[in-house]
Amino acid sequence: MFTQGWLVLATLLALAGLFARQPIIFLLGMVLLLGAGASYLWDRYCLWRVEYRRIFAPRRAFYGEEITLALEVTNRKALPLAWLETVDELPLELEALEGTVIPSLRQRRQHLVNAFSTRWYERVRRRVRLRCSARGWFTLGPVRLRSGDLFGFTLRGRDLDLTDRLIVYPKVVPLEALGLPPLHPLGDARTPRLLFEDPTRTVGVRDYLPGDPLRRLHWKATARLGTLQSRLYESTLTHRLALFVNIDTLGEYAEYRGFVRPLLELNLMVAASVAYWGTGQGHPVGLYANGYLPEGLRWIGMAPAAGPTHLASMLEALAKVFPTPAMPMDDLIQLVAGELPWGTTAVIVTAVVDVPLQAGVLRLREAGHGVVLVLIGDRVRPPEMDVPVFVVRGEVGWRAMDELRLAPSLGAAPAARG
Repeated sequence: MFTQGWLVLATLLALAGLFARQPIIFLLGMVLLLGAGASYLWDRYCLWRVEYRRIFAPRRAFYGEEITLALEVTNRKALPLAWLETVDELPLELEALEGTVIPSLRQRRQHLVNAFSTRWYERVRRRVRLRCSARGWFTLGPVRLRSGDLFGFTLRGRDLDLTDRLIVYPKVVPLEALGLPPLHPLGDARTPRLLFEDPTRTVGVRDYLPGDPLRRLHWKATARLGTLQSRLYESTLTHRLALFVNIDTLGEYAEYRGFVRPLLELNLMVAASVAYWGTGQGHPVGLYANGYLPEGLRWIGMAPAAGPTHLASMLEALAKVFPTPAMPMDDLIQLVAGELPWGTTAVIVTAVVDVPLQAGVLRLREAGHGVVLVLIGDRVRPPEMDVPVFVVRGEVGWRAMDELRLAPSLGAAPAARG
């Protein structure tokens, strides 16, 4: 409003009032000069030395969980701010339960709008609750600051390339909520821990028994004794699990044909729940998925291990994975099957049963591993194969998603929510 013409007019009025000894005209000119000067100062320096930051910890949450996001504005100058508007960009998957939200021109984004007023050298903080309504790896920001003069005549904006990341883990529910027996998928329900053999530790030999695999034969002992001898392995209580997650939801390696989001999300929820259950039972659990991770664009491959830190890493990978497959399931299994310790139980979580998947099941069995299939959805049909099969129906899965609000603690894991 106060342009150069106004400044000239205000100066002339003040001088005219002074020389003509007219107090009213002089005061009018001075008021205009003071208003113009104040407007100029606020317009020029309102956003100078203004800092903005988001504060939320930890930067990991579970599906359905609510987090508190603190928005902090610091005015590091002697000039107070009559008003300051912040327009922070957030993903739609983070549902703001407080504050003003307006749509964004960018796809699947929204703007969280807040107004502040700060005195000189003052810090103001405002808290907003967000609900994590989807799993994923989300970017918060950038943010736009807007302010102006005391009278609201001028407006100045500044864009800050300030971004933060939030990881939302898939929802974790008890296996019973998915219609799965708590122990049947991974062993005999009557014995909480089974006795296994460690093929890396040979403690002796015994006579060959029909059904012993060829890799168990001890050829040197057979040549020395003249009869077929099999290795005798040391017994162990360790039961290793390997989770194979099929990201393909359309079948026949549908990399370029999109994906079915409900099936994918149920798929990842079941995988996360099985991983959490296995870790809680003390089993080393590995994770393999034919989907890309953002860092390095590589498929997921995590060898079986135990502990809350490893569990947090698996949940983080399931949260970040891209929704389209990187390779057929058979190719992934071929890369991994030979590296798994002999006797590992492979739990394949999939929404489709096609030829590559069945070929992968055969490869795992040939490599000496047990196989369990967990099928997702209402339309998938079990294969005609002699393997244990469990089905999580879509209705059961979504009921677990909607009704259960679990955010399990990961113990001492640094990536866990505290």
